[in-house]
Amino acid sequence: MSHDIDMVRFLRNRYDEDERTARAAMWDEESGVWTARPPQASYERYTVADYCDDGVVVVTPENADADGVGRHIERHDPARVLREVDAKRRILDDYERYAAERRRELGGWNTDEVSPILTALAVVYADHPDYRPEWGL
Repeated sequence: MSHDIDMVRFLRNRYDEDERTARAAMWDEESGVWTARPPQASYERYTVADYCDDGVVVVTPENADADGVGRHIERHDPARVLREVDAKRRILDDYERYAAERRRELGGWNTDEVSPILTALAVVYADHPDYRPEWGL
């Protein structure tokens, strides 16, 4: 259970960070949806634009395809990040309810086991300094 509690806490902290980062990239409630816009003229750069069609990011990678980088940024816009954070929080809530019910029914839980559900959610953050190697990779 100790691993589970630590992993849930770790994940909730990462989701809070992800939410804060996404919200910091927004200037109002509608600005979280971004679209990729290829150059319209030879002097323009590839851009990622907001709902007003204003450039959010001008994409000028040195060693990568501007289209690929721009589409990646567009795909992971703040609106999507916030939806993912919400979905992952719901998964954790469901997991905690399930784990509590299982402990109640079985009179305990093997505290040495690392949950494969939590491991799958945590591995995304394996590069974070608070990630523990024993959680699996």
